[in-house]
Amino acid sequence: MICYSYRMTALDHRALRQVLAIADAGTLRAAARILNVSQPPLTAALRQLEARLGVALFDRSVRGMVPTPAGAALVAEARVILGRLQRAEARVRAAGGRSRPIRIGFVSAALNGPLPALLNGLRAEGEPTPQLMEMSTPEQIDALGVGRIDAGLLHPPVPALPDFDSVSLGRDPFWVALPADHPLAGREALRFAEIADQPFVLFPEAQGPVLYDRIRTLAAAAGHPLTVAAEARRVHSQLAIVAGGVGIALVTRSTARTLSFTGVATVPLLAEGAGLYLALHLMADSRLMGRLAAFTQPSS
Repeated sequence: MICYSYRMTALDHRALRQVLAIADAGTLRAAARILNVSQPPLTAALRQLEARLGVALFDRSVRGMVPTPAGAALVAEARVILGRLQRAEARVRAAGGRSRPIRIGFVSAALNGPLPALLNGLRAEGEPTPQLMEMSTPEQIDALGVGRIDAGLLHPPVPALPDFDSVSLGRDPFWVALPADHPLAGREALRFAEIADQPFVLFPEAQGPVLYDRIRTLAAAAGHPLTVAAEARRVHSQLAIVAGGVGIALVTRSTARTLSFTGVATVPLLAEGAGLYLALHLMADSRLMGRLAAFTQPSS
């Protein structure tokens, strides 16, 4: 007779979900709303967990609940463990014939080609309609880590995650979007140095810090500080602001070729802006990657 013995620990699925919710929400009140519980029991559960572990997991301050080094270590482990549990459940259901639709996160840049190609490929194979969620790259990384999505179309750099692979889907160069009556709107092409002194309509820096810093660096190299006249998360919003004469924007070549916006002219950006492009990656559960990658083609 084989006997399996496991030492009881202070941690279980419920405790991990609670710690993760507190870390992500930043306050006990907000975490309680996420977990659909009242705040006092959650506070008591956290205190009991800290007592059993013998460490403080969060610093309580006016800024909210900030993970201590021990808490940060537990949060990282919780993301991995909960993600593995969800993937284990999905595998069991699939093995028993109860497969669920593939869950795919995507950034707006994936709308021009990769996402439609992926959906058409899955449909041709008779797959159930995927569950689609538009998310920023950081949101997708978190969702992949905890098993809320199976694949993501996102911008690099992407971290290494257990059981996930990533492949490049190519790079899309930028064009300049200007008000239709702008003096530069009639040009066949522009160098970045020619637009460096213009007011820009950009995405929030937190949405794409690497690309944002690249734009700032190019402006500085041309002898001008980056001037941001307005920020908007979506390209449609950025173009509406450009049409209103507030500033200029940068849009990908594929967007410029497929999206027409009244009051906006688009002009190619010459190679002097080397390194100014939008890269896209597919990141997926390693069991799915082979199939999904076959449906997506790198952009030219």
